[in-house]
Amino acid sequence: MASISITTTQNVTIDYTLSGFSPRLFAFIIDWLIIIAWVLIHSFIGYSVFNDSDTSAIYIWVFVIPFFSFYTLLMEYFLNGQTPGKRSMGIRVIMINGKEPTFLDYFIRWSLRFVEIYLSSGVLASVMISTTDKKQRIADIIAGTVLVKVQIIQSILADDLIKIGGNGNYEPLYPEVILFKEEEMLVLKKLVDRFYLYRNSAHINLVQETAMQIAGKMGVKIKEEKPEQFLKAIIRDFVVLTR
Repeated sequence: MASISITTTQNVTIDYTLSGFSPRLFAFIIDWLIIIAWVLIHSFIGYSVFNDSDTSAIYIWVFVIPFFSFYTLLMEYFLNGQTPGKRSMGIRVIMINGKEPTFLDYFIRWSLRFVEIYLSSGVLASVMISTTDKKQRIADIIAGTVLVKVQIIQSILADDLIKIGGNGNYEPLYPEVILFKEEEMLVLKKLVDRFYLYRNSAHINLVQETAMQIAGKMGVKIKEEKPEQFLKAIIRDFVVLTR
């Protein structure tokens, strides 16, 4: 399967599997079923509950039209590159340059949907996805985005897994870790691995700074004696709380 290597802003490279056409198609269908259900339910409410036609029209314009028009844009923006359909299919929009997508990036992808999907009955989008190296629509090429399969943290320090597996009553030390995303934990895991592989001053300082930033974001005090131990605990707790 096609893959892509993304270098994050922390100079950590993560390998992703690119999403093919089928997962995107099924995600599209799921999202459209959600949209149709929303439109039917609220259209029924608007025209059956309110006797006044003006009030019904206002209800439709407030609760139906915006949801129908901006569903994909808003879902991807607020759900971190996913819609309910994409989430159910395990795919997500990310930036090729490793940065976090901005509203403008999502807007570019959304704004060209009319031409690539609706106006061409999906032919243009399917041809682009099937023929480009990174399986991108025209909008993806312009925005610098790709759709990838969501990665699962599978490689965790062996001794941590042994401890977790051997203790069914394990209580996470830092439940606040759920504030972070899976990709951030992947970056953190690679940082810890590199620290133990290259114990130089640069990695020591980076581990210390990272530990302080994470503790500050979670609003907790570091309980471990060493920052790398704290980071390992964070990764372990994330695995326990999310698997």
